[in-house]
Amino acid sequence: MTAARELLVESGSDSAVTLRAIARKVGIAPPSIYAHFDTPDQIVEAVVTETRSLLVRHLETARAGADDARERLLADCHAYLVFGAEQPELYALLFSRPRPRGSSTTEERIDQAVRQLAPIVGEPIASQLAPAEAFSILLRDVADAMRDGTSHAEDALATATALWAALHGLILLRASIPRFPWPPPGPLEAEIIGRLAYLHDPGPR
Repeated sequence: MTAARELLVESGSDSAVTLRAIARKVGIAPPSIYAHFDTPDQIVEAVVTETRSLLVRHLETARAGADDARERLLADCHAYLVFGAEQPELYALLFSRPRPRGSSTTEERIDQAVRQLAPIVGEPIASQLAPAEAFSILLRDVADAMRDGTSHAEDALATATALWAALHGLILLRASIPRFPWPPPGPLEAEIIGRLAYLHDPGPR
């Protein structure tokens, strides 16, 4: 998996992940891999699953020290942007492959997320959103900010979706057009997040 991850980062494409290429990096014979994975696609999917878990842990760590819903929401968004900037190839891979269904681990995560999101957006919508664990965190924190009055948004799902789309677009644009005269990250992020999340001004500037 480490070799596959390196191939993905070096090439920017999962087509570079072949059994022969992995074996060459690891220094083993290609048939040895069959003791662990049947196809290159299984290896890539394992890397995707690991990356998704890393993203979720990154967000959870960032928001853990926040004192209130507003700070947790800001920490979510900033951590999401940092992860995408530091891992652009792996981040892009998260959204270029269909989500697997059927494994017990995946189904357990989906069921857990549905239970957490259902009170916010309703059971039918939660069932569709649950696989995006990072989005689930963002949605919960938007809803919390609405409840404590630090956000005057009226629809948690619409607001979280707008935030997610903006953050995702900013990550991809920065990666694909690095020579664009981007404004400093801090003020730009604050402007995007503050406007889309309808955050109340915390005080005089």
